[in-house]
Amino acid sequence: MKVIFVQNFSGFHFGIMYLSAILRQNGCDTEVFIGGEHKNIVKEICAAKPDLIGFTCITGEHRWVQKTAMAIKKNINIPIIVGGPHPTYFPEMIEIEGIDMICRGDGENTVLELVNKLKNNEDICRIAGLWVKKDNQIYKNELAPLIQNLDELPWPDWDIYQKYSFFREEMEFPVCLARGCPFNCSFCYNAAKKKLYAGQKIVRLRSADNIIEEMKILREKYRRIKMFIFNDDNLGIDLIWFREFCKKYGNEIALPFFASIRADFVTEETAALLKYAHCHVVSIGVETGDIALRQKILQKNISNEQYIKAAYLIKKNNIKLRTSNILFLPGETLAMAFETLALNKKMKTDAPWIFTLQPYPGTEIYRYAVDNGFLGKDFSFDEIDPLGMIESPLMKNLKDGRQIKVLQNLFYYGVKITGFDYLLKLLVYIPNNFVFEGLHRFGILLSYASYHKMNFQQAFLSSWRAIGVERRKN
Repeated sequence: MKVIFVQNFSGFHFGIMYLSAILRQNGCDTEVFIGGEHKNIVKEICAAKPDLIGFTCITGEHRWVQKTAMAIKKNINIPIIVGGPHPTYFPEMIEIEGIDMICRGDGENTVLELVNKLKNNEDICRIAGLWVKKDNQIYKNELAPLIQNLDELPWPDWDIYQKYSFFREEMEFPVCLARGCPFNCSFCYNAAKKKLYAGQKIVRLRSADNIIEEMKILREKYRRIKMFIFNDDNLGIDLIWFREFCKKYGNEIALPFFASIRADFVTEETAALLKYAHCHVVSIGVETGDIALRQKILQKNISNEQYIKAAYLIKKNNIKLRTSNILFLPGETLAMAFETLALNKKMKTDAPWIFTLQPYPGTEIYRYAVDNGFLGKDFSFDEIDPLGMIESPLMKNLKDGRQIKVLQNLFYYGVKITGFDYLLKLLVYIPNNFVFEGLHRFGILLSYASYHKMNFQQAFLSSWRAIGVERRKN
């Protein structure tokens, strides 16, 4: 049986790689197709003669998924399933023409059961984790249980991307260390996920030995690897595990790596362990410099003092610091947005990364924004920016939205250039324009290049590819 996966960005996708690995382990043939990498993706998918087509979908890319699925259906009548965050938290997607099934939550066991039933011509309407549309009826099944022992899963199928040039040129490989997050940040899917899986263990860690073994194989197979990327929500959530992992990584792998960590997890010990393990850059989610917004709206109980101390400890150990910030929060004023810039300056961040708030379905901040008038009655999830770095649906309903937009575009320079923040307090009253937009994109490039183990040209190509993603969402 042949299963084709479809995604709309040029990069690794862990969901697809894990699904491909488990399906290949059970005798299936798999292939991936990437939007933007083909002259006619629909024609090529149809020519590949799949038995099942699976899309991965984040909010903001759902229109592209819908359009592509409908185009495929006009050519071949093959079952189409959509998984990922959007159908998980917006299951009404099943009603869209061209989509036969959606997968909600962890998909490995669900998709494997689906494929086995399709092979044997068995009924697929009662599979845990699936919503199935058949004969003008929608079968809404309960979620499949979370996979608790991640070591039981096969390692991701990296070779599925072998046909693409971006893969063959890639020198930074992401590795999944864990799944789940115990916190309740209002802007994040994780809080909603905890409700979906109430009563189950949400945070699940792979064993240090399992991870180290995978990385050894990757390093041997792809000798071009210069850096590993750990995109997990919070490295260091389990201190005992963290100590073991850092020591083994430092002794047995010793390649630079990127990791995200909460500011309140950073101590003298954890910072020293990161240094021992050859950590190249740490990313900390600051979100906002306004303490009231952070604690009351974002539900993140970390003080500015904790952020400043964490930054000091990281830089004391000669580790680069990236900060992740969000503008256009509900009720945010220009003065509050400047507090975010000021906190980044105090932290002396190497790479200030600025996002725009995206009110994803199922999140607390989406409900808060709707209930308090920060999203209009005509709001549609079609307005979501899948990259989350260009536009925010809340901008037009914030009193200072236009000024914050200029601050967003020039944020990097306000943090990095001494005295520019004073000039910026005047520049924000100039209407946004193509010069500010161009400076914003160049700032992204500079920030990206500052913490990646690549030269300027490689950083340009990689970040340019990422920046262009949202322009293909239609």
